[in-house]
Amino acid sequence: AAAPKLLAVYPTGDRLPANHLKFYLVFSEPMESGVFLRHCRLVDVTHGREVEAPFRETELWSPDGRRLTLWFHPGRQKTGVNLNLEFGPVLNEGGDYRLVIDGRWPSAHGVPLGDEVTKSFHAVPPLHEQLTVKNWQVHPPTAGTREPLRIGFPQPLDWATLHRMIRVAASSNITSGELTVERGEREWRWVPAQPWAAVTHEIRVDTALEDQAGNSLARPFEVNLLAPRAAPLTNVVVLAFTPR
Repeated sequence: AAAPKLLAVYPTGDRLPANHLKFYLVFSEPMESGVFLRHCRLVDVTHGREVEAPFRETELWSPDGRRLTLWFHPGRQKTGVNLNLEFGPVLNEGGDYRLVIDGRWPSAHGVPLGDEVTKSFHAVPPLHEQLTVKNWQVHPPTAGTREPLRIGFPQPLDWATLHRMIRVAASSNITSGELTVERGEREWRWVPAQPWAAVTHEIRVDTALEDQAGNSLARPFEVNLLAPRAAPLTNVVVLAFTPR
């Protein structure tokens, strides 16, 4: 049997917030489960050492067994939590790191990846703010064409939730089409199955959409239980546009 391949590691960028939460590893075929902690490690390049126990032990595979969500331990990425105080955060702002995926990791058929795969990145200041759509840039497409609708974000958003949490509707019907995430998770594109009609469309954004540090449109990842709570948003934020 041919060797499996690690097709992609998300996020694609090489600058991640110091409170970054998760990676997505996309393989060409189902991999052996129950062994990911043996085959994934994080190296602190700045200090020349391996980061101890950086990952949450819960194993989260997609239903087809090809995509693993690799979480940094949330208890170490939240400030003031016991694990954070005891072990320190996984990433320190300003540091250089390398995620290493071991080439011995076998597929579900027992064939190893073969080549080690690495992703190098630099830790930039943490993100603590709740997400907002106010600074998004919506680029309306041309009516009568199948030009992509483009939405630009000021910073990269979470790759997986970008694929699930944004829908386009016209006259209250969800439109069908093809979605891609571009520019290092800073742009969402939608190509409709049918040419755009010159009517008002809605972009419906589920408030569970997250940035790379787990802050969503509904709440920041680190909720201060003592602070006055803002009134909860609806589950969906709607942006309107009309193909021109």
